[in-house]
Amino acid sequence: MFEQILMENGFSPKEASLYLAVLEAGETTLAHAAEKSRLKRSTVYSLVEDLRQRGLLAETKRNGIAYISALSPRLLIERFEHAAETAKNVLPQLMNLAYSSPVKPRIRFYEGLEGIQEILFDAACCKEDYIGFTDYDLMPKDMYRFIRKKIAPLREKNGIRLRLIIPDNETNRRIGREYQHQVEHRLVQFPSRHNHIEILLYRENKIGFLSFVRGEMFGVVIDSEGIYVTLRDLFTLVWNQAEPSREVQ
Repeated sequence: MFEQILMENGFSPKEASLYLAVLEAGETTLAHAAEKSRLKRSTVYSLVEDLRQRGLLAETKRNGIAYISALSPRLLIERFEHAAETAKNVLPQLMNLAYSSPVKPRIRFYEGLEGIQEILFDAACCKEDYIGFTDYDLMPKDMYRFIRKKIAPLREKNGIRLRLIIPDNETNRRIGREYQHQVEHRLVQFPSRHNHIEILLYRENKIGFLSFVRGEMFGVVIDSEGIYVTLRDLFTLVWNQAEPSREVQ
């Protein structure tokens, strides 16, 4: 678990193993660090130099023997937090840079469950509320758990509300009763019993199409203010015509 956290914050697998081995030892020799981390000594020598230059390991010599120690976990976490805050501060400029040129791609394809999750993260990180159509009855369990554990807390943290139109079926009614974290649902009797594609409208010009169909799990994001406005008006028309169910908040 600790290695995974470190790797998610810029460590390579070998760097994470070495850092944790040295941290546990307190202060140790290069030979013992290699043994503890199960890495070759030549690899450890190279890694120590890189980590030392990044301020993650310190090296001292006593009686001609090199000893290494690890940066305090508290200071390491402060670095992670500082890096995250810096990234958050420059995000608006990066987004402007990403979409400043008219030759940038306006349609992006995201493959598999991880691709769909990336779209959901992008929508949940925007500054304004957003809207969409979905069907929990077709949503894979892994995706639903991901939304409950990752996306819903992120929306709550950012104060973002989501309005969803969902088909009137037993699963959607049940989830509508249970799941009310920064989201409002309205049930609609669609001609088809299920919606096979989730549609999200966010950031005032982005339309995300998410397919949960087995064997066809993918996402597509289109950047188009014209399509966004058209689908937003369609959403508003359906939303206003739908009677809020007493079972769905």
